[in-house]
Amino acid sequence: MAADPKPARKKRRRSPREPDVYYVVAIDGWDWSYSLSLNTDRKAVDPYHEFRHLLVRGRLLHPKGLRTDRIALTFLPSKDLEPEARKALRPLLVGSLDGYGDEITGLFSLPEDALPPILQMMVADRFRFFVAHGTRFSHRRATLTGFRLEMKLDPDDLPEGVELHG
Repeated sequence: MAADPKPARKKRRRSPREPDVYYVVAIDGWDWSYSLSLNTDRKAVDPYHEFRHLLVRGRLLHPKGLRTDRIALTFLPSKDLEPEARKALRPLLVGSLDGYGDEITGLFSLPEDALPPILQMMVADRFRFFVAHGTRFSHRRATLTGFRLEMKLDPDDLPEGVELHG
């Protein structure tokens, strides 16, 4: 008597990737802070603990319909993003947005050498917009695969449906 052949497994279909959602923020303020202290960890690789970050505040112009349009974005310089170090990385995102509390918060890493020119542009009040793209908000969170800081926005540079009036 021959053994019954195993039934063929159904292949799972991947759901089609959702199109990116664009997040457009009108910048209305920023803050910069810096601290340096001794690193008191037992097995510290670096004898100092340095912390510096740029905080950008603004109003979310797109998408509409979220719980709030107030947003605070934190940019942290990272040694991991130096050109040689980042070649070994397999990143899934460049930042994220979280919708807890009174405002949406964002957290982003950026290369350390990008911080000085960004700060110069902020001091000169030149950057007016932050534009990012990634997943739609789900469970009060969105992951972002790209962002840029802009002096002005050309509607032709944005996907269809993104309005700059608000």
